[in-house]
Amino acid sequence: MIFTDCHQLFPGLARSIVWRIFVLIVVLDSITGLSAAPQDEGTQSAVEIQTLDTLRIGLQEAILLGLQNNPSVTIQRLDPKIMKTYVKEAGADFEPELSATGEKSESKSQRRLGALPTPLDLQDDRFDMSAQVTEFLPTGTTISASAEMTGSVSNLYTDQYTGSADLTVTQSLLKGFGFCANLASLRQARLDVEISKSELKGVAEAVTADIEKGYWDLFLTQQEIDIQEKSLNLAKQQLAESLERVAVGKLPELELAAVHAEVAARSSLLIDAQSRHEQARLRFLYLLNPRSATFWSILPVPVERPFLPADSLDEIEVHEQVGMKCRPDLEQARLALKKGEIEVARTRNGLLPRLDLFISLGRTSYSKVFEEAYPDLKSPFYQTNTGLTFSFPVTDRKASAQWSRARYSRDQQALAVENMKKLVQWDIRAAYVEVLRFRQQIEATRVTREMQEKKVAAEHEKFRVGKSTNYLVLQAQRDFTASQLDEARAMVAYLDALVDLYVSEGSLLERRGIGTFE
Repeated sequence: MIFTDCHQLFPGLARSIVWRIFVLIVVLDSITGLSAAPQDEGTQSAVEIQTLDTLRIGLQEAILLGLQNNPSVTIQRLDPKIMKTYVKEAGADFEPELSATGEKSESKSQRRLGALPTPLDLQDDRFDMSAQVTEFLPTGTTISASAEMTGSVSNLYTDQYTGSADLTVTQSLLKGFGFCANLASLRQARLDVEISKSELKGVAEAVTADIEKGYWDLFLTQQEIDIQEKSLNLAKQQLAESLERVAVGKLPELELAAVHAEVAARSSLLIDAQSRHEQARLRFLYLLNPRSATFWSILPVPVERPFLPADSLDEIEVHEQVGMKCRPDLEQARLALKKGEIEVARTRNGLLPRLDLFISLGRTSYSKVFEEAYPDLKSPFYQTNTGLTFSFPVTDRKASAQWSRARYSRDQQALAVENMKKLVQWDIRAAYVEVLRFRQQIEATRVTREMQEKKVAAEHEKFRVGKSTNYLVLQAQRDFTASQLDEARAMVAYLDALVDLYVSEGSLLERRGIGTFE
């Protein structure tokens, strides 16, 4: 009876207590995450992986660490070293070569001497020792110097020892004459070294660009997590306030469904943001490749915030001039053209007939004893040989085909260089347009974010006085969250666009203080 009287005296009191208990339960559920999907014990989601070490790192430090450890750069760095071995191999053709031979023979035979009816036994011991030094010069000259000693000892004839010294010079007069033909392989090998260095620079710039973008992507995804967490908290606060208004009868219960749905949707967006951050972390670690036993468990934390460089842009013509000088792939095309020109000159020389002039000078000494038969340049006994050798194939189709192929390849490479110049200009101008677009977007997104923030405050205030709805408040919150994300992404997109511009002109390493890279 007393309860009935109280219920009759205070008809809204019991309903109000029930609603307040319900509000408390929902708020606690939102805070502790009881409404999230349950997980089995012992399992972790992709965004809940525990990290062991925190690596606070700046952008320049990340670039230097990545260039030192990144697998792509480490692999490409070996190419110039490999190409230098070809230079040594080609240069070996002009190094002197020393050769030596030694021979000894014994024989026993019969000989008839004069009118003697009985043949005599002849035992003959011979030896031959020689040494020769030969060197080929880039002028097409072959120089050979040799020394030789021979001896013959027999039981019938007088012992005889001979020493000789010879110098032979052979000069190509047509095919094989001059530096152009003979240094072709060496010069092409040196150009291959420069090409490999340009390739290495291109890889290093690409990795540097990836590290910079990965650095800002890591920062951006963490900022997205913060924004989504604040957005989720706003939705939870809106839910709590709506529950209170429903409890006191100022808001129909049907309004709660939209708020609950919004809380669930923003929780899903937060999970997505955490997943993107984890993916950015893993990619950034791969680019840096830090040498640690707990490689994949490191949590890199960017210590720098996105900024607007003061001297980021020059006139488009200035960027094009830089690109013409610094672009690695354009430099590779130019070097390939030089190789083609050398090949044309080499194969043109191959069309000539072979005409060689040779001169040979020698001194010979004789003696009955070995010690007096050494080669003597002052010996009165000498020999000289001078002459020409000539050869020319009747149908030299092979050399003609090689020359034609070299000319066609050279012309093709020249066209490739001109086309590459146009591509470089196109890349630079397209990247320049993107930089201008994102720089303008920074200011636009900032203004949009400020206006959306005021709109959220206005809608929330109108909701409190009963002149707005949950739908309008939640919509304003979504727009505000989107504007925050757009502002953060615009700044990072601007920095990424600058990186693309510097890569397109081939100046990223120099702009990051890395002048030479090998």
